Amino acid sequence: MTSDMLIRKKALKIQERLGMRLGIAYGTNRIPLVRNTAQALDVLRELYKIGLKAFVLPKELFVAIQSATDLYKTEYGNILKIRDEAKRFNIELSIRHEHLPQEPDEILQTFATITSVMDCRTFVINPAFYSGIMPRDQALRLSVYKINEVIGTLRAEAKIAVETTGRMQEVGSLEDVIDIVRRTRGTEPAINWGMIHARGAGGLRSQRDYEAILHQLRAQVGSKSLENAYFFFSGTAYGPSGFTKAIPLEKADINLEHMIRASMAFNVRGTLIIDDPGKEKFILANLEKIADMVR
Repeated sequence: MTSDMLIRKKALKIQERLGMRLGIAYGTNRIPLVRNTAQALDVLRELYKIGLKAFVLPKELFVAIQSATDLYKTEYGNILKIRDEAKRFNIELSIRHEHLPQEPDEILQTFATITSVMDCRTFVINPAFYSGIMPRDQALRLSVYKINEVIGTLRAEAKIAVETTGRMQEVGSLEDVIDIVRRTRGTEPAINWGMIHARGAGGLRSQRDYEAILHQLRAQVGSKSLENAYFFFSGTAYGPSGFTKAIPLEKADINLEHMIRASMAFNVRGTLIIDDPGKEKFILANLEKIADMVR
């Protein structure tokens, strides 16, 4: 058995024991940011080769699509190629947009439509698009209103994942995300553990800290939030006001094992995106350690 086959076999076994798909965001170490169809197909083949089963597509891949008209007139064939290749390799796709503008309607509608056409798991958004222009309570209420308004006008079916954010002044705390999901249709929480850690100035110190959040999700959103969860795990630097910058996981003070063991204790199922600058190389370098965590 070749080295590649052994790596793939081990990665698949880890995911089976963990009960979650493992994946990366935006590209590989060789192609850090996917910008065209050929690169997307190349990345999917590489992920299949090493046994990873989830991939987050960057907004930069879709710069030519400014409206539904662009989607169907010029880019439809390309996104179907990516969709079909992902299906062939059993790789779950999602799309992520970290910085929506203060008037997000058209972007939300366009990307939700792309998400639906590509049969993606979800469209991940940062809910802080009103945070800089009004008080937090008002920004939270308007975020709920805007998401409901956009989803209500869509003919396509697409789920929107509301991601936790790391700066204390922003909408996007765990409580905010739970509130948004409970008050909107077609949404789910996207738990970015690194951002929760940063918002709490290093608040995730033990397995119990993770378990407390999982318990809160189950109690307030429902058991389905853990039966098909969507997690990001990232390294973050932080100060008194929360997140300051992204850093490699090997330099961060957040513990992957605590999160994995808490998830297994709660029988979490779903998707775990390792969001590290090393991309798949971080996972491959730590494959043995991760295998030990899920034993």
